[in-house]
Amino acid sequence: MSDIVQELTKYRITGIEKAEVEFYESLTRALDKIEEQIVSLADTTLPRDAGKLIELQSAVAIRPKIKAILDKEYLPFADRVVRKGFGEQAKRIERQFKTIGIIPPEFQELTKGDLALVKNLKQQYYTQFKDVSNNFTRILSDKVYQNTLVGTEFTVLEKELRESINGIYANSKDPAVKRLVNYVKRNRDNPALKGRVDLAIKQLQSKYARTRLGENMKRYAGQILNDSLRDFDATLNFNKANDAGLTYAKYYGDIIPTTRSHCRNMINGVYDRSGKGIYTIDDITRIWNDNDWSGKKSGTPMVNRGGYNCRHQFSYVNPDWYEEDGDEKQVLKPAKETIKQEKKSKVPNVAIGSLLTRGSDKVRKAYENDFNTQLTDQQKIIVNKFGKPDKIKNGKKGYYKDSIKELSAELNAIDKIKYSRGATTSTKGVRSFVISHEYGHHIDYETFNELGLAWSNNNIAFVNAIKKDRRRFKGKNYGDLTGKDPDGYYVIDKDELLTIKSDLAETVQVDVFRKGTKIASRPETVLKGDGYGEVSDIIDALARGRFRKDLDMWGHRISYWGRNGAVEKEIFANLFSIRHNEKAYNLAKKYIPDTVVEFEKRLAELAKLAK
Repeated sequence: MSDIVQELTKYRITGIEKAEVEFYESLTRALDKIEEQIVSLADTTLPRDAGKLIELQSAVAIRPKIKAILDKEYLPFADRVVRKGFGEQAKRIERQFKTIGIIPPEFQELTKGDLALVKNLKQQYYTQFKDVSNNFTRILSDKVYQNTLVGTEFTVLEKELRESINGIYANSKDPAVKRLVNYVKRNRDNPALKGRVDLAIKQLQSKYARTRLGENMKRYAGQILNDSLRDFDATLNFNKANDAGLTYAKYYGDIIPTTRSHCRNMINGVYDRSGKGIYTIDDITRIWNDNDWSGKKSGTPMVNRGGYNCRHQFSYVNPDWYEEDGDEKQVLKPAKETIKQEKKSKVPNVAIGSLLTRGSDKVRKAYENDFNTQLTDQQKIIVNKFGKPDKIKNGKKGYYKDSIKELSAELNAIDKIKYSRGATTSTKGVRSFVISHEYGHHIDYETFNELGLAWSNNNIAFVNAIKKDRRRFKGKNYGDLTGKDPDGYYVIDKDELLTIKSDLAETVQVDVFRKGTKIASRPETVLKGDGYGEVSDIIDALARGRFRKDLDMWGHRISYWGRNGAVEKEIFANLFSIRHNEKAYNLAKKYIPDTVVEFEKRLAELAKLAK
């Protein structure tokens, strides 16, 4: 099989998958806003007596207000999908056809006919999104009217409204319900946590009487999002292939436990008569017409593929490209952009920009790029598979709050001189990997099998490795001063810490000004390399704050290190943040070799679970 054809197809399909992740996260945010605004509207608009709804006139008048909320929060999302999502996918298809050298030049780029098709498809799918909005304006309005008509408790209406919008993912005032809902939201697409997600869903269904699927806006809008992105790609791709005279296709995509039998058979070659894993369009049509399965929808198989919510795609080919003795180089010319990306990374970038609470598209893209430059391919695999934070902030203060899954980290963070107030220096500082550090905390919590707990301070091997590495340095054991450490309270000598400081930083003279006038000069600490601030924090954890306090290095307050698990959690997060940086990571290997071994075992374990 042609490796280049396969890589080009992966490039195109990966583009759809990344777009879907980004837009689904945007949809989730929009629906959460709609849920809260409509419940608030009903709460403030509908009169009630002793908790029961009493006035039909108000129930009727609420419909245009519900429509206004949907128009404001949902339709801009739909418009962005069809404009940005479809536009970018059209460019990927064009790039793919430009790469196939034997196709006539007039068909390699998008023609006027193609552009007209794109325009029509945008209008068609936007209408489908709009139909969901109109339908749920009616559904939500009817629920308000019906509950008012029979005089139910407002709490009953509130629950119905929330679940009509978000289904099982609806918000709740009950902390236990909210925790389960948030867990299912974060991990619904993670195969490694399927058992725990199913258990959470079962608890919601049995204990709290919630419906997993049901008729809710999230379900239908999510399906249209998936189908529109893939159907658009399939339609334009088929149109280009037809113009180019390509009448054979190969079926691409992963096989997972829920893959339909039709798709499984297509991919595994059960229907294949060619012996090359490819089908004629006539064969595909015959197979489609001769078989029935759950989820099949009416229309052409070249667009509908496996039916509703199908994640597979056709790639159009020529059988000659697959001959063992065929001269592939004369047929295909490498896609420069694709090859360039493959050299940098074989794993798709992680989409997190859409999770930012605020910022322009440019800022979101820059934030996402900054994060991905701080990850190895192995880390991207892990981050892509496990649940993402619920909220990300581009803030100067870095933190991670596990209880609400909120992450804050500054874009393009820099570690300059240690104390810069009133001082000037020529140093530009070094990169600080704050985004990946805080995300390391998220992974530490998100991947552990106990909700609300972190792996790092609950894994005996990791905890013991840190203790062993601390004792590698010259120091003194003062016995069990804390009542928590049966091996004694080991303190590293200051001379050892001074030696480490010389590896990580140097001292520079800094001028201090007041109202434009130089009033003094003082020595300050400057790090020698990117990520060295994170390495300093590792040493500060071993020294329980004395590296920062006594030697003006990067770290935390002494009181912070007294918190349960702080040492282990910070070391894990710091190792996660510098894993991609050879110099900083090699220093960590030098200082805490046993801990690094246990850390790498953990990453390997998570990467394996993610596959």
